[in-house]
Amino acid sequence: MALGAAFVLSGAYNVAASVRHFDITNKLIKLTLRRSIDTHSAFVKVPNLDDADLVRLGARHFANGCQPCHAAPGSRQNPIVAGMYPSAPPLGAKVDDWEQDELFWIVRHGLKFTGMPQWAGDGRDDEVWAVVAFLRELPGMSEQRYNELAGSAGSRSGFTLEVADDELFAQCITCHGDDATPPVSAIVPSLNGQKPAYLRRALEEYALDLRQSGMMEPLAAALSSEQIVDLSGRFAGMARQPHGRETPEEGSASARERGKQIAMQGIPRQNVPACSSCHGGASAPTFPSVAGLSKTYLATQLRLFRKGTRGGSAYGQIMQSVAQKLTDAQIDDVSAYLAAEMALPSSEATAHAEPTR
Repeated sequence: MALGAAFVLSGAYNVAASVRHFDITNKLIKLTLRRSIDTHSAFVKVPNLDDADLVRLGARHFANGCQPCHAAPGSRQNPIVAGMYPSAPPLGAKVDDWEQDELFWIVRHGLKFTGMPQWAGDGRDDEVWAVVAFLRELPGMSEQRYNELAGSAGSRSGFTLEVADDELFAQCITCHGDDATPPVSAIVPSLNGQKPAYLRRALEEYALDLRQSGMMEPLAAALSSEQIVDLSGRFAGMARQPHGRETPEEGSASARERGKQIAMQGIPRQNVPACSSCHGGASAPTFPSVAGLSKTYLATQLRLFRKGTRGGSAYGQIMQSVAQKLTDAQIDDVSAYLAAEMALPSSEATAHAEPTR
């Protein structure tokens, strides 16, 4: 111990990235890393990842958030990143070294002393699984296949802000769609015709870490106030249309009828107000229009509210208190009804007052 302390305190060990570890040090670090990931991922439950929507969404995030360090099929690693120690490896050759639960744990929690960060959105395991679904397909993927999945995001290295407003908007519609193209996945909301005040609020909440998303927080935090206003206005100015990734028939007719009762009348015995009291035609401009969004997106968000993941703002706390009173079946029913509608009329119930920030 004395010799070890003397060695550490002497400063003789070279910590420069230009000098590699001793072989024994490297082996011990890799063994510790492997055993730690294996142990801590042991209780991760892997969901069904055989979903093209998950793969497409994961590809878009990989292009924006992972490609700048790890490169992608058909691209070369940035020399600056290659100079890191340890350097971020091209993942196509490494994914098969790990099980799916281990990949989830690495993406979700990051790795100490490697430059690999934890996922920015606290509690957003649903987003992490989209990345894992894409990574499963990455080994041996051709450049053409990658470009098909990543779309225009794959042609650049990361989300770029130093561009004209039109190009910045084009980067956003890569995932959210526009008048001609639906969102990349049913997990992603269409923003067409959404209220501009709500869109501004959402981006501001992402930027302030009041709303959790490992995909949206890094992007929103880098936007200027002028860019937030411009993007919100552009999406709000487009005509609302069906989501495109799901059909109105998602969910049975009986489920949609039960969902209609919840949306228009609420569930008095559970103290659940009608959705239309806040999200109907006469609602406040900072409350979103929810009719016509995908069933998958709506159900996911309601479960995030119920879990408390989306309770960071005054607005989120309103929905959190409502969602916590809903069962899984009720969430699925009301989501099926709302997804099948293009507009939600006002109810006779009194709408909530707009909360104070």
